Order: sequence, then structure tokens, then C-alpha cells
Amino acid sequence: MRRQKLSLLLIGVLLVFVALRPRIGYRAVRAVARLLPLDQGYSVVASDNFVLYYDEEDAVAQGVLLQLEQRLAELQEHLPDQSPKPIRVRLHATSDSMGRAIGGEYSATLGAYQLGKLELLSPVAWHPRLGQAAALAVYEREGPVTHELAHLLLDYLCPTGYPVWFSEGFAQYWEMRLQGYVWDEGDWGWVKQPASLTSLENSFRSLPETVAYQQSLSLMIYLYETVGDGGMQEMLLHLQEGQSLQGALEQAVGHSLERMEANWQVWLQDRLW
Repeated sequence: MRRQKLSLLLIGVLLVFVALRPRIGYRAVRAVARLLPLDQGYSVVASDNFVLYYDEEDAVAQGVLLQLEQRLAELQEHLPDQSPKPIRVRLHATSDSMGRAIGGEYSATLGAYQLGKLELLSPVAWHPRLGQAAALAVYEREGPVTHELAHLLLDYLCPTGYPVWFSEGFAQYWEMRLQGYVWDEGDWGWVKQPASLTSLENSFRSLPETVAYQQSLSLMIYLYETVGDGGMQEMLLHLQEGQSLQGALEQAVGHSLERMEANWQVWLQDRLW
């Protein structure tokens, strides 16, 4: 209990520092949160890059650990990886356990990246009617591993300076590119009248979920198709230096967010979604 109180006190002090020096303070909070003890009662399995905490069957945990290593290796072929190792991952055997770990509006989800750690719902909890092998196969095709690892790599490369839509679009883009998976619930009716970048940035959580996520993905596809991997790497480097998204875009491709938005809307109307 004393250790927990000291941890909470330290986080409180760091949060004050975040308010005063956001970029440095966030890194400090993330470093401390990454090392905080997890709840007792988990089994542990480790690999070169991960420590996986689980209360699942051993075979399921080993299967997820293998997917984590494979997806990280694929991402590392395209993106810088500045994350400290081992990466801590907690695999939840129930949705209730997942909800308690991450809470709030993110409780009904398959995965979450939070302050240097990954929280994942077990493949068997996601598809309880399937056997272990079948559930792991679906998890590999449609699960959250690539998405959450992309969040982690982006966060350690550029901890601040971009809105939620950029982060969510980035994670979905690499999920699509490496897994061939696109979250495609709902329809694409928003294409006829997309939300403005201002609305997407300021009201992401207030927009219909499918609209916010699909529009973020389409913006990221547009950026990668327009400037290529090299241009995006340059943008990320400028974000890493502390520039805003506006400044990073201007440095990398020579025009503003407003110009990008107008060009994207023209591009969008020519696409068959």
C-alpha cells in the first residue's frame, strides 16, 4: 500500500510537470507508468522484445507472443523503433478485465496502447465459440496487434505534436498495409460530405466512431500515396523535433494543412470506397 501511495504521488508530481513542460513531462510520466507493477496473479512469458502477462491458457499466450514478435519485425522494416525493451503486454481473459484495466470510453475494445504498455483482449475471449487454433488465426488476420504496436512506435518517435486523427489514421494504415485488414463497419456515406479537419481534430470522440476512424484512415492513405514513405518519414522526423503537424507538413511537402485538406477532398471524390 505504501508503495502504491508513493507511485500515485510521483505520478501526481509528474502530471504537474506535464502541464508546465508538456513534451518532457509526458516522457517522464510514460517512463514511470511503464514500470509500475501490474496486478498480482498473472503468469509471465517473455521473448526477445516482449514480456507478456496473462491469465489464459499457456498455448494462447505463446501464440499471441509469437504474433507480437512477427508484427513488430514487420513494422521495424518500415518505421524507426525507439521503444525501450522489453515491451510490456497484458493479455486479458475477459472483456471485464480489459475494461477495468483501461476504463472509460475505451472499455469495449480489443486492444489499447497506454503509456508504453499494451493491453490486449485474448483471442479466445474475443471468439469464445472457436477453438484456440481458430481463434488465434482470426486474431492474426483481424486482431489488434499491428494497430497497437503502430501506436507505440509513433508515440516513442513523436510523443506530442499531432491530433488523435493522425495517430488513429497511422495505426489503421499500417494495420491495412501489413495485415490487409480494414475496420469496415457502417457505410462510407460521409465521403459525400466529410467532416472538416478542424472538427476531426477538436471533436474526434464526438463524431460517429465509424466516421472518425474511416476518415482518419483515408487521410493517412492520401498522405502516404501523395508523399510516399520518404515524405512521411520526413514528416515524422519534424514531429520528433517538436514541430506541430502544420509545421511538419510544411517542411516535408511544402504546403499547409488547409491545402492538404482541399487536395484530399478532391482525391477522395475520385476514389471508389
